[in-house]
Amino acid sequence: MHNPFLIEVFMRVFLSFLALMLAGPFFFFTDGSIVKDLKLKTETLSPAYIPTENRRCRSSMFIFHHCSYNYVFQQEELDQQYFFLSFGAPETVTLMRGDSTGGITSDVGQDYLFNRIATAVALPLFALIVLIRSLVGTKSRSRTTVPPLRSPDYQVRSAAPPPTHAARRTQFGKRR
Repeated sequence: MHNPFLIEVFMRVFLSFLALMLAGPFFFFTDGSIVKDLKLKTETLSPAYIPTENRRCRSSMFIFHHCSYNYVFQQEELDQQYFFLSFGAPETVTLMRGDSTGGITSDVGQDYLFNRIATAVALPLFALIVLIRSLVGTKSRSRTTVPPLRSPDYQVRSAAPPPTHAARRTQFGKRR
């Protein structure tokens, strides 16, 4: 016989594990340029006069930011997206080029590099904490919601009605 409680716990664990496994790589690869921007961090950057399209930064709940732009570089259409947590949103996105390698990045990519790395690490860590808390909460709830069958203090009482006044008087002796 299948226990619905165990099935629910298993499904929670499975879905949380799946979310954990996808969250880190999702943010790392959708951003796509953390490694490139780390390499360009040591270079001298100058403005890259490359036309861009759909250049925008959007914020959600004041701390989640998504910046993106499209550009053409060496006859190849490219796009870039940044996902990060920050208390302040960037105002503009300016493309920059590394002087020695010629790599293309943006001021948002360089200025918010630490935030992007922290986001790729913090969100899966947060998901792991939520998973652990939900599992611990599930175990404690399962212990408190299942009532014991009989407690040691439980006494079986008879279903007979209480004795009448006359019956009580005979029990305690004669009346004087």
